[in-house]
Amino acid sequence: MQVDLNELANSYEVEPVSIGNLFKSLPIDSSTMEVLRFIPIIAFIALIFAAVWRRGKKYPIKLTGVIKEENKPG
Repeated sequence: MQVDLNELANSYEVEPVSIGNLFKSLPIDSSTMEVLRFIPIIAFIALIFAAVWRRGKKYPIKLTGVIKEENKPG
């Protein structure tokens, strides 16, 4: 069985995806679209939280530590 690559390539329609509206071609209702728009924001906040948490595990500090007299300015 032979497959003609030109015919196969021409049989598919490719729609360009704009960066402004990534979910334009999906059949989704508007309330789901509102939730999907916040996923990148939530992911970014989660990455910052994970980075701070990992850094805190690597270099722990005490928030309620007593300030030594030699470190005080003045």
